[in-house]
Amino acid sequence: MDLLINTLKYFDINTLQEQSVLTYKVKVANAGFSKQELLGFKRQYGQLKATYHPNLTVGMTLPALIKEEARKSIIMTRYYIVAIFLFTFAAAMFGNWSYMYMPAGMLFFALLDVRSSAIEGERTIVCQIKLMILAVKLWF
Repeated sequence: MDLLINTLKYFDINTLQEQSVLTYKVKVANAGFSKQELLGFKRQYGQLKATYHPNLTVGMTLPALIKEEARKSIIMTRYYIVAIFLFTFAAAMFGNWSYMYMPAGMLFFALLDVRSSAIEGERTIVCQIKLMILAVKLWF
């Protein structure tokens, strides 16, 4: 009986993992990337496959690469967004709107971060923003 219960638990966990893989693949497919952007990801995928040993890249797929790039695209920018909200809240709480220069400065640095990440990844800024939107969609 215990063997049967453990077997059912095993299949249930695998089913959940398969569903999560399918959901992120669907989200990546519906992210709205253009053909040129997808070809850029395919080029990057080919470079990674050529660089690393086949045993290391056996589980890597193009949707998994796009998911990882989306996750990396929002790492620093989310801290800028939190800082913008905190400084705006502080300005509203203290009633002194001259403190609004700080959120504007943080917004400037967030835009510079998006631009530099796009240049580093050899992508357009629009593609970088699509990756950031995809990262937010993958959280939910």
